[in-house]
Amino acid sequence: MARIAISGFQHETNTFAPLRADLSAFQNCPAYPRLPRGEALIEAMQGLNLPIAGFIEAALAGGHRLCPGTWAMATPSAQVSDEAFETIAGRILEDLAAALPVDAVYLCLHGAMVTDSHQDGEGELLRRVRAIIGPGVPLVVSLDLHANVTSAMHGHADAMVAYRTYPHVDMALTGRRAF
Repeated sequence: MARIAISGFQHETNTFAPLRADLSAFQNCPAYPRLPRGEALIEAMQGLNLPIAGFIEAALAGGHRLCPGTWAMATPSAQVSDEAFETIAGRILEDLAAALPVDAVYLCLHGAMVTDSHQDGEGELLRRVRAIIGPGVPLVVSLDLHANVTSAMHGHADAMVAYRTYPHVDMALTGRRAF
């Protein structure tokens, strides 16, 4: 069975909003688990309608071994601060490097993240992930249907799977489809 590294970093940026998403926005997101890492990530996602929860369910049902990393989410706001982006991306990359070798990587993303330094937050994260895993490891991402898919995202991900409904009643299903 396959060894699959999983992580997630979700933020829907509205650059006209008045408040930025600093690290505390991810640490204190009221509606979702707060920065679960490692095995706590798998436990925190049980029964939730989130893409990563659906992916976990499908992978475990298939007998695959998951290498859980970090998952983060904040409510929609203005740009993600560089501190928050570098801290969370750093954890994801550190967890991924520690899990190597892996047969595949799955990332639960939104697709509309802008940071203080990167107009395409997901594209930058995918670039960094691809630099670690190389060209031969499949990199699959799930996205919100409001994603702003960029050439960088397309160039680094092998597959992108988006929600099909609004309201987003199919988030976990999207994760299962990504598997």
